[in-house]
Amino acid sequence: MATSVNGGSRRRPHYLLVTFPAQGHINPALQLANRLIHHGATVTYATAVSAHRRMGEPPSAKGLSYAWFTDGFDDGLKSFEDQKIYMSELKRCGSNALSDIIRANLEDATSGTEPITDVIYSVLVPWASTVARGFNLPTTLLWIEPATVLDIYYYYFNASYKHLFEIDPIKLPGLPPISTGDLPSFLQPGKILPSALVTLREHIESLESESNPTILVNTFSELESDALTSVEKLRMIPIGPLVSSSDDSSAGKANLFRSSSDGEDHTKWLDSKLEKSVIYISLGTHADDLPEKHMEALTSGVLATGRPFLWVVRAKNPDVKNRFLELIRGSDRGLVVGWCSQTAVLSHPSVGCFVTHCGWNSTLESLESGVPVVAFPQFADQCTTAKLVEDTWRIGVRAKEGEEGHVDGDEVRRCLEKVMGDGEDAEEMRENAARWKTMAIDAAAEGGPSDLNLKGFVEEDKEE
Repeated sequence: MATSVNGGSRRRPHYLLVTFPAQGHINPALQLANRLIHHGATVTYATAVSAHRRMGEPPSAKGLSYAWFTDGFDDGLKSFEDQKIYMSELKRCGSNALSDIIRANLEDATSGTEPITDVIYSVLVPWASTVARGFNLPTTLLWIEPATVLDIYYYYFNASYKHLFEIDPIKLPGLPPISTGDLPSFLQPGKILPSALVTLREHIESLESESNPTILVNTFSELESDALTSVEKLRMIPIGPLVSSSDDSSAGKANLFRSSSDGEDHTKWLDSKLEKSVIYISLGTHADDLPEKHMEALTSGVLATGRPFLWVVRAKNPDVKNRFLELIRGSDRGLVVGWCSQTAVLSHPSVGCFVTHCGWNSTLESLESGVPVVAFPQFADQCTTAKLVEDTWRIGVRAKEGEEGHVDGDEVRRCLEKVMGDGEDAEEMRENAARWKTMAIDAAAEGGPSDLNLKGFVEEDKEE
């Protein structure tokens, strides 16, 4: 046991970090694990075996260990029926496994093993908090979406504020006016997903049950200053951006999900292009689910600009990939790859625009790279993030849907030209992107505001 300068005892925090087994959850959690270790903690990272089997051998670092558990679908989901019951099975299997992990750790602690001192749990696994409290362990939520989105969910599930959602635009304390179409998709009429609402309600109820709920938020104070203080009851600590380019250490750059780039040397291809001339398109790990009309609109809009493009198509379904390749047949301006290092691509000087689904990890990577955005949101928090991109941070534009709920090719082309053209709007977006890049890098750097916030969080846990 270490001793502090004032004579009091100090302990080495040991965090059990639990996340949903998806790439967008795992990558920022690994960044957090590395930074917690840097500040003197030990981390045991727990997620499902199904994720482990998809990603292969995970990165290693001193002070980092893994605790894999079954979610009932170790070989992945095989059918629509599997999807319908997945969240309930993850909760059941995960709760039992987490209890076993904690119990075994506490029993081993009598023989010198570092006892778990805090459970940090991420989005979609609120049951981890319930399990931890059963062992009298403190819990901390890791929020991997914008702080603005957490505020919206908090007010939505709080009966005292529910009436505010009956008026469009919606005006919530400390937040800019939000239209119904800017809400997370789970809250939009016609798009409500009951299973997601159940889990999100559990998150809010869990926070409400605590006297001083603490949330580590993957954002930085300048980016969402008002949102971080909107809900007085919640102690939100900005510790982001949690992206690999923020950290120069090998563990910090670790990404459990790796792939080949289909043999294409996209770096040399980018090197051959003019500065800020390339459109980079990547719509996340769920691009297979993009409506066919949206894919056609994106393709025709991109081709109509006549600009070079680098497009990531991860389609697991050969029919989806072949259909896409058919759409771009005849174009000699583009390069299609199955995988690339997104942070490396975004930091390349030839990239002038990022067409993105506005997943939070991708958005933070664009901010930290200083690349303007064409937002093409699909579901969950992406709609709200697109609103922030366009109206609050002013680093891009959102592709607008027509009357039938679809985006057409002319709209995609309009957005691309607005972002990459020579007009005043494009210049303003480039200037704003450069400014946010500096602030994002400074926030997460050693001694920066987010780094100091995380250091303070760990120091609090060192005191008994």
